[in-house]
Amino acid sequence: MNNILCIKWGDKYDDSYVEKLKEQCEKNCSVDFNFYCFTDNPTHEYDIQLPTYLDSNYNEERGFFWAWRKCYMFSDDYVDGDKFLFLDLDVVIHQDLKYFFELPMHKPWIVRGWWNDMETVKKNYAKHSSTPLNSSVICWNRGQMKPVLQHVKDNAEVIFFTYPSLDNYFAHHWYDPWKEDEGFLQGFPQGDIYSWYKGNIFPDDMEKNKIREDHKICLFNNSAETSDVEELKSLWNI
Repeated sequence: MNNILCIKWGDKYDDSYVEKLKEQCEKNCSVDFNFYCFTDNPTHEYDIQLPTYLDSNYNEERGFFWAWRKCYMFSDDYVDGDKFLFLDLDVVIHQDLKYFFELPMHKPWIVRGWWNDMETVKKNYAKHSSTPLNSSVICWNRGQMKPVLQHVKDNAEVIFFTYPSLDNYFAHHWYDPWKEDEGFLQGFPQGDIYSWYKGNIFPDDMEKNKIREDHKICLFNNSAETSDVEELKSLWNI
């Protein structure tokens, strides 16, 4: 069975975001799938109680390792089926999600931010900034991401202290910016996923705030302000 997963915690997004994502998936996926939301406040039939066993490692004053809760999904213990597609709540889906369930799965897939200047990424590598990866869309088969969860569990104290985000951790342990074909994770190809705020492909297609319906998904990452939230809601209605 194919599974589409999302995650919601805290009060940044209300339930309408989950419902809108579910609606988008139902409209734009021609294969059968189950939809689930990992949440700290389960109220719907598709909700799964978000675990907490890593949470004690988080130090709010440091503010490090943003979005670690996504790691809980990698256990595969909460959902049946063999194929998993994770989507952030703030995305706009343009095309059939069937594509992601038919990808060759010799490695898990993650967003490779083609809008990044890789020379800048490499210069900032030791500074733990300018990650080439974005975890807004991840695709894996059952068991493939368990090594990631186990590594975080085994090294939680160091990882939570060291990395500013899950994306940065992925880029340092599971991806090689110098040899991008050799890492544990592989990046979705150019033309699949773009960023509303950052552009598409460096340096030739970097126009921001542009809809590209010939791509599969638009990431609305960095939407922290209320005005940005309203902008996303307007895009959902295009």
